[in-house]
Amino acid sequence: MPEGPEVRKYADALHSVLQGRRIVSLEARTREAKKWLQQNERLIVGRRVLRVVSHGKHLIGYIHGGFYFHSHLMMWGRWQTFGTSSPKKKSASRKHLPDYTSRDEILPVEKDRRERARIVVKDGAAILFSAPIFNVGKGNPYERIENLGTLGPDVLPYKGNFNSREFRRRLLLPEYRDVTIGAALLNQSIVAGLGNYLRAEVLFQCRMNPWKRVRELEKVELNCLGRTAPELSLRSYTASATAPDADRARMISDPSLVYQPGREYGTRHMVYRRTNLPCLRCRETIRQLRQPTYTSGEEGQEERTRIMYFCPGCQKVDEQ
Repeated sequence: MPEGPEVRKYADALHSVLQGRRIVSLEARTREAKKWLQQNERLIVGRRVLRVVSHGKHLIGYIHGGFYFHSHLMMWGRWQTFGTSSPKKKSASRKHLPDYTSRDEILPVEKDRRERARIVVKDGAAILFSAPIFNVGKGNPYERIENLGTLGPDVLPYKGNFNSREFRRRLLLPEYRDVTIGAALLNQSIVAGLGNYLRAEVLFQCRMNPWKRVRELEKVELNCLGRTAPELSLRSYTASATAPDADRARMISDPSLVYQPGREYGTRHMVYRRTNLPCLRCRETIRQLRQPTYTSGEEGQEERTRIMYFCPGCQKVDEQ
């Protein structure tokens, strides 16, 4: 599932293509959005897109007149941007964006079966593929879209610093006292934007046992989480990696530290997807275990598990 840094890159790409341009057409295949557009599309055609932003794993586009569109990519969704006339050279300022956000491709006329939404403006377009959640409407999206209003502080704030005080307040609410910190960091109402790779990297950086309960956390650990979560998220956003440059250089130069020497992909993280490889800090073997993401007995919730990657030595995990 794309996490905060990846969704921010999509938002950047859509903003660069759509912002300030008038909507020529807006189509959707998701049920509620399709129904709304059948009745209201004429109200937004011709209006300018004001901006496209992200909040955690959610992407929101604001349209003049109080309209909006919203998407959540879930596991497989992705946005792709297009030119509608002739290919244009990529801007140097967009080098960090994924290749599939390139405007070098011409907008396809035929609809792909995976297409979920299509926004066309003058000289540009954006298509949403494979995502099950796309909404369009009028009003404040934080009041009208389920879950948006409950989101915790964005791990990649647009202005100012990460709101670590609000993060700590939410984390320490009574209902989370007995939740493991590994599960709590996936809760978007506590902090918005962390997913499986970022939580593993944050906990490794803070040398924290993922199975430690929230009620057991010490002040120094809370401080580290509030500092490290936005730090690694920003690094992932700008460099598509959480590992520092020096550690990436070590992995590139030492074949024993990666699965497949010579592949840049395997050098991006410190513990995530490095199972059975040596820790870059203590040389102990990186492990993985499944961890419940909901506490047992939580009303209305099915207990699920996600793979947690960790160093038993650095993070003091006694493997069962």
